[in-house]
Amino acid sequence: MKLLRVRVVVPVLISVSLLTFACASPPEAEKKAADKYAPSEVSAMTAAVKKAESEMSSKAYKEAKASYAAVKDLAEKAATAAAAGKAAAKAESEKQIADLEGRWKELQAKAVAAGKKLKADQKAAWDTDAKSVAEALEAAKAAAAADAATVKAKLASISAVLDKREADLAALAAPAKAGKKPAAAK
Repeated sequence: MKLLRVRVVVPVLISVSLLTFACASPPEAEKKAADKYAPSEVSAMTAAVKKAESEMSSKAYKEAKASYAAVKDLAEKAATAAAAGKAAAKAESEKQIADLEGRWKELQAKAVAAGKKLKADQKAAWDTDAKSVAEALEAAKAAAAADAATVKAKLASISAVLDKREADLAALAAPAKAGKKPAAAK
């Protein structure tokens, strides 16, 4: 009698679950976040699902029930880990953006101070980079809100431009320092 109940109840529960999930929209964003931020938890959950399905196929219903309970726990852990990973990535990207913005403001101040020393082609390159850095910082901010993991590539390109501009400004400052003559001794 008990085995008959299990044979009837488990398929009914699975059918109801599938029907419920079929009516809802697919959680694509959640799946991508879990795959990206909690891959080990997703792998463990996938393995547990396969084990539970295998137990169902071999009619080991008691074991299958325990395995499905483990799947539920693993799914909750994966969701928690994904949320934590996503939050950490967002915080890190926001810090990197803030650091680059500060660095950019310092460079702009140095460029204004060195403005008379800039040649026309250097000024044009600076203006082009200034526009692209401002746009890239805004794009990185928008991306950080949606998907912090993709921000790293955007920030790397900004950092490369800032490195180049720092080197250019250092090169402008170097000849001025080297060109100064020491004060004559009296």
